[in-house]
Amino acid sequence: MTYDIVIVGGGSAGCVLANRLSEDPKRSVLLVEAGPDYRSLQETPGDLAYAAFGPTSHNWNLAAAPDEFGTSAFVPRGKVIGGSSSINYCFALRGRPADHDAWVDAGNEGWGFADVLPFYRAMESYPHGADEWHGRSGPYRMSRADDVDVSGIATAFVDAATALGHKYVDDANAPTDVRGVSASPFSAVDNVRQSTALTYLDPVRDRANLEVRGDTLVDRVEFAGTRAVGVRLATGEIISASEVILTAGAYATPAILMRSGVGPAEHLDSLGITRVLDAPGVGAGLREHPAVYGRWAAHPPTTGMGAAIEVCLNAHSGDPDEPDYDLQIYPSAPIPADALPTVWGPPPADHPTGWDVMVLAACVQPVSRGSVTLASTDPADPPVIELGFYSDARDAELVAAAVRIGRQVAQTSPLREMLVEELLPGARIADDDLADEVRRISGVFHHASGTARMGPATDPAAVVDSECSVHGLEGLSIVDASIFPHIPRVPTNPSVIVVAERAAQKLTARFETAPD
Repeated sequence: MTYDIVIVGGGSAGCVLANRLSEDPKRSVLLVEAGPDYRSLQETPGDLAYAAFGPTSHNWNLAAAPDEFGTSAFVPRGKVIGGSSSINYCFALRGRPADHDAWVDAGNEGWGFADVLPFYRAMESYPHGADEWHGRSGPYRMSRADDVDVSGIATAFVDAATALGHKYVDDANAPTDVRGVSASPFSAVDNVRQSTALTYLDPVRDRANLEVRGDTLVDRVEFAGTRAVGVRLATGEIISASEVILTAGAYATPAILMRSGVGPAEHLDSLGITRVLDAPGVGAGLREHPAVYGRWAAHPPTTGMGAAIEVCLNAHSGDPDEPDYDLQIYPSAPIPADALPTVWGPPPADHPTGWDVMVLAACVQPVSRGSVTLASTDPADPPVIELGFYSDARDAELVAAAVRIGRQVAQTSPLREMLVEELLPGARIADDDLADEVRRISGVFHHASGTARMGPATDPAAVVDSECSVHGLEGLSIVDASIFPHIPRVPTNPSVIVVAERAAQKLTARFETAPD
């Protein structure tokens, strides 16, 4: 069959685009996804629907290349309709004004905060905050941690942080100064994860012009010269389309591009891939939030929890050139030490209480960059992911600063009475030695971006223009976190959805004015 549009990747962006681009009944749209397609909340496995934890099922099970200490970090990405919005921890923090304005500074008109604020408001249904900043009836339903009972740890963390002078912030998504501690906004309602599969795709599945194919792995984009004309599946099947949109994410999108002959010439040549376009920015410039999963033995809880992580502290490192917060610290509710997600590491053999509280500390404006390349031309082979953490020493200092703040809060009443002992990094590591230690115990916040970044044609590393069209090619667009020209200082899911909403508007306008 031939479609007007084929969307490759049924994740956060793909489901949004499938909804918006199929609104015109005359436009045929196919959405393909490598993972399974659960067609309703009732069909969705319980671990995907339950919002308190990030499930480890339905995952690509990617791993980064070993770092200097031989550690290969687990890099979870959702392999299911809804993508990583189906397996995340549901933090619904918007990109900050400084983040979006940095996109404009990189040559991308139309992507400043004033431009995207209407899309943030339109996407969300959120009962908190001022009307001028928030939407009440959008598809992306949100709540706040304190809409339900929160754990005693969360309450104590807020009290300890404010005792140290951190202000309490009622609306962490206001475009004002939100440095301080706040209840986390969640893309969850009644502990049901509001993935884009549930919020954007399921309501429009009955459209006659929209087809969804799960369990469908795409090998590459097919070209006629420099025009995309469809995609080739891993099975060899070719699907023809007038337009191809890649929405496979910051790891898979550059891999598909490179298998298609679009990427750095030297790398393509080394794998015997016929070049369609020498695009040195494909796979380059990977940005991720480096973190430390700090760990404290805790007294057994006396209260329940609404979610694993319910509050957040946004802090500033003191860098005079940084206009907003650049550090984040999250405490978890008490969790049985032997029941923690694998990504948080095994419990020590001599655990003093059997209960853990995680104090996650991250640098959310990293300078270091990594890369994504191909291991082979086989679409079943995972790409080579070089996170590049701490290649710039400033990032280790920033993560260390976040760990210090987490320690200060943990050692302040009333939180300190609920904790027993710091297990990781461990009390033996002095504050002055933390920068070296965080390199050794580095963790990943799972917010990859920038591997096919947006920018003007004069930028040799830019892959797409401000309309999300690939430079030098026709009929091919990219709409996912890979095009972020600057990493937001927040979990990236809401920003990806807004990019998809904004891109859908731009693409629709282009399709409607294109000659038949």
